[in-house]
Amino acid sequence: MRYDPPFRKTTGLIPTLIALTVLALLPLVFTDSYSRHILILAFVFAIVASNWDLSLGFGGLFNFAHVALFAIGVYTYGILAKTLDVSPWLAMPAGGLVAMIVAALIALPVLRLSGIYVILVTIAFSQLVYQIVISQSDFTGGTSGMVLLPALDIDGYRFVKNNRLGYYYTGLVLLIASTAFLYTFTRSRYGRAIIAMRDNKYYAMARGVSEARTRLVTLMASALFTGIAGGFYGSYVRVASPDAFGLGFLTLLLSILLLGGAGTIWGPVVAAFVITVFSEAIGDLGPWRNILIALMIVLVLVFYPGGLWAAIQEGREILNTAISGLKAKIRRGREKAAREARLGARERMIETRHGPVAVSDTGAPSSADPAPPVLMIHGNSSCKEVFTHQFAAFRDRHRMIAFDLPGHGVSTNADPEKTYNVQAYAEVAEDVLDALGAEAPGTENPIVFGWSLGGYVALELAARGRPVSGVAISGTPPLAVAPDDIGAAYDATSHFILAGKQFYAPNETRAFATSTAGPKTRDSAFLHEAVTRTDGRARFYMITKLMVMNWPRQMRMLREGTVPFAILNGSDDPFLNHAYIAGLAYGAIWTGKPNDIKAGGHAPFYARPEAFNEAFATFIAEACHPPERDQRP
Repeated sequence: MRYDPPFRKTTGLIPTLIALTVLALLPLVFTDSYSRHILILAFVFAIVASNWDLSLGFGGLFNFAHVALFAIGVYTYGILAKTLDVSPWLAMPAGGLVAMIVAALIALPVLRLSGIYVILVTIAFSQLVYQIVISQSDFTGGTSGMVLLPALDIDGYRFVKNNRLGYYYTGLVLLIASTAFLYTFTRSRYGRAIIAMRDNKYYAMARGVSEARTRLVTLMASALFTGIAGGFYGSYVRVASPDAFGLGFLTLLLSILLLGGAGTIWGPVVAAFVITVFSEAIGDLGPWRNILIALMIVLVLVFYPGGLWAAIQEGREILNTAISGLKAKIRRGREKAAREARLGARERMIETRHGPVAVSDTGAPSSADPAPPVLMIHGNSSCKEVFTHQFAAFRDRHRMIAFDLPGHGVSTNADPEKTYNVQAYAEVAEDVLDALGAEAPGTENPIVFGWSLGGYVALELAARGRPVSGVAISGTPPLAVAPDDIGAAYDATSHFILAGKQFYAPNETRAFATSTAGPKTRDSAFLHEAVTRTDGRARFYMITKLMVMNWPRQMRMLREGTVPFAILNGSDDPFLNHAYIAGLAYGAIWTGKPNDIKAGGHAPFYARPEAFNEAFATFIAEACHPPERDQRP
């Protein structure tokens, strides 16, 4: 499904507000005319490059006539505002409309072309427009261009006054409007069609997406604010010159686009400021300026092929990882007593193949007739304390063991490529059982319960040959083939999409925690905090690694019935397709079918502990002492 929350509910809101505040206040810091001139140019370049990103980055169209669309906006403004005496405030948006019309004309010859042919046609079209402009000297000034174009003003206040303050804020408003348009457009059905056509053209066409219409819409949409920016630029420099069609301007914009990162919107905006400011800062170096700019672009593209935006995202990931690791380290010491009291079990760190993990172990039970140990494995973005009700109910007869998955709870963060996947989590479970068993026998042949992601870990642990007395899962639909079965096994909700999202906005943290563990209360606050502590890479990498799991091995184990098995789901689990789960073939499922805990939600063991514990205890008893079958003929 598509998860597309409004911008105000995304992680980009706060950084954007900070950036806008800084840009709004910059004129108070840079009061001289030259500094503001540089920033105004950066606004123009950011608008043109980010709109080019719509066709080149998102659409995959190598439209090298984009610079011509900007020049058309400049000349449209000049002809209307100076020659025809149209108001500059009408001539400026008219540049965008004329650019869209020309973009539609460009689209006609490239509707069925691809690759190098699109480049050749668009370059030829740009040169055609250039020849028309210089040949119609009566209207365009020919090779000399048009000078002394009308400037912007309101009621006699000329925007060039106060060191170009009016132009600065007009450029800022245009950049905001352009970026908002691109953000909205790329998330509309037209934007999704553009991306689908870029990523898999024939599949998109098979789904009813028209290639011709998509290309037409892409080019026209990318031309709107490009032409408006051209009109604004003409009003600012008060010159319409054929140089706007030149290779230098084309190279500059392409460098901004590639340096920022294609297909990002935000990348070209950032790169426009970086290149413009950096270029002026080293202006005294003469010819070395272009060499240093070229070298900077090459280095960024070599080390960060995704551009500056990829570098920013990597920095964000490093910061997020450091913060989540620091939270775990602080809580590991300060809140240990509270965690031990919650579970009634000693907590310790155990070294595994994938780093140290936090383990809670009640030790040998006090009952004279002890039952097998119970290993409980929590789900995505949770922690071992979610099993507090089961530890309290079963510790008298069972050795209760639970651990925080790497990157969760108070366990350490780990190598995402190596550790954040189901197979590695199963290896961690093996290491925990082996380490505890080496110190104090009594971890052999455990009953393993897994919740959500932990359910897959429990199934993997048993499927890879670890001796267990039984496996029970909750919130976990078994899968035979990924990704095919994922769409059938889960109900497509935004909460399911959040399960693989690396960075959460505050409302997303709240939504995911509520959908998995219920509304935040005094008793469940620790589960909401567990979501904020989780290493975001654990969510992202876990989802991406699902495709390389040996799912058939798990299903084969379930079909053959070699391990006692139970499914204990909440009847109203918002994630699951219960019909899919009921329709699978099980060789030895407890009670002959999946069991539902009424109103249990996604975590019935936490939401309805009495009902769950009763069913779980019955399963354990029958798994350890299966009823004798009637041998009479």
